[in-house]
Amino acid sequence: MPSFEYKAVTPSGSIVTETIEAANEQGVSKEIYRKGYRPIAIKKKKESKVSSQGSSSGGLFGKKIKTKEIILFTRELVTLLRAGVPMLTALEALSSQSSKQMGEVVNKIYVDVMSGKSFSQALDMHPKVFSKLFVRSVHAGEISGALDEVLERMASVLKHDDETMKKVKSAMKYPIFVVVAMVGAFIVITTMVVPKFALIFRGLNVALPLPTRILMGVSDLVQKYVFHLLGIVGAGFIVFQWFIRTPKGRLWWDGIKMKIPLIGPLVIKTAMARFTKMFETLNRSGLPILQTLNTVASAVGNTVIENIIKQVAVGVEGGHGISGTMKKYDLFPSMVVQMISIGEQSGSLDDMLGNVANHYDVEVEYAVKGLTTMIEPILTLVLGGGVVIMAFGIFLPMWNLVGAVK
Repeated sequence: MPSFEYKAVTPSGSIVTETIEAANEQGVSKEIYRKGYRPIAIKKKKESKVSSQGSSSGGLFGKKIKTKEIILFTRELVTLLRAGVPMLTALEALSSQSSKQMGEVVNKIYVDVMSGKSFSQALDMHPKVFSKLFVRSVHAGEISGALDEVLERMASVLKHDDETMKKVKSAMKYPIFVVVAMVGAFIVITTMVVPKFALIFRGLNVALPLPTRILMGVSDLVQKYVFHLLGIVGAGFIVFQWFIRTPKGRLWWDGIKMKIPLIGPLVIKTAMARFTKMFETLNRSGLPILQTLNTVASAVGNTVIENIIKQVAVGVEGGHGISGTMKKYDLFPSMVVQMISIGEQSGSLDDMLGNVANHYDVEVEYAVKGLTTMIEPILTLVLGGGVVIMAFGIFLPMWNLVGAVK
């Protein structure tokens, strides 16, 4: 539980500064008024690096808890709850059956629940393990009395999301490997092969073709400044990684990804699949529509799309319908808008969202296959072009020399 430091005025008029633990600032205010004090300021204290939140994901050097472990925990908890096992007993049993790191997290959840917190509050203490979407879904399930159904749906959502990400990553492995191999081959050729031919060409005292001069110039540059170039590339990569972790940088990079040929459509389709699937899950849980939209916005994985969904929530709050607000943005395909509009009018929004989610699941699968199919010939052309340029740079002077001798 987070710690808060507050200043307050006592009934006698003196000012006190105290530190207490509470779920949020509202809880601190209630405790202050319960004591008969009048609050002046409430400030959340920064947690140390060895807090429970840091240890939930294994710390700085620990292993990150895998999604499949969270899915397994969720499904086993559903089974135990449906069998009539009390929550505390179920958590105690799962803490001993899970892996070491997951077991530690479950044990902390057990302790928090036993101390009086709700299950969703205990989960919220481990944000690196359980997302806001997961926590708020559980909270909605606790309120509606359908916790087991919500947990079962969340297990399905996590599995679906994990499988989608694996497909995308799998599609990118081949091009990344080829690009790395090309860069490695280029460095070897320019530092070991070309210099030997350059000695021969310079000894001929003849005018060299343009491709050869370019190749020799690049070779000289790489030989002289190879470590400098690697340092610049490494530093650039580190700066780039730092920049895209800042709010401004992440917004810029997420926008760029949506515009990259071949990659952009896949990013948008994946986001639409996540948006509709998670929207359906939270809406079925009984969470208020505005809270649902804001929660789903932070879970789509793209800040540009997140901001647009939050604008949709603002429009809904202003009295406009979901589909009516979505029409203002080019992001949402017409099919998504139409299906949600039909769902709003017929009262079957959940079913329509489910249909759209299933449609985009298929779209993402086709897009991943199409990406792989398109990237392979492009890389082949690039690789072939590089080989042709190097071959011309090396062999063209030899052919000219042979022609001159004849």
